[in-house]
Amino acid sequence: MWALPAGPACPRYARSVLREALAELGFDRARASDAQLMISELATNAFQHAGDHGPHELWLYTAEGPAGRGPETRCAIFDRLPCDLPGYSWTSGDCGRGLSIVRELSEGRWGMLRTTSRLGAPAPGKAVWFALPD
Repeated sequence: MWALPAGPACPRYARSVLREALAELGFDRARASDAQLMISELATNAFQHAGDHGPHELWLYTAEGPAGRGPETRCAIFDRLPCDLPGYSWTSGDCGRGLSIVRELSEGRWGMLRTTSRLGAPAPGKAVWFALPD
């Protein structure tokens, strides 16, 4: 788990941290590249929509996958904004496509979890996560 910086450096830092972590875990470049794009989209959303509800956190963890698939590696961005995800669409213009990109690249294995922060004092919020594609 990593604390993410406030401001526009948030997505870049998230990509960098995730790239290093996935390399250490032995993920191939193609999967790591897709994961970096997805984490960048989630970090951008946190910065743009929950910027005043930080600090934000990047999580990398193992969770039980769908029935019959076994454990999967998941990445998440936590923020303290206590609301649901905005709607998403492929046709909404120049912005608003980030969650659609995450849905496609993760093969539909993504979601939102109401939870508490892991770094510092526990604070309520949400984690938007995706599973790394096989």
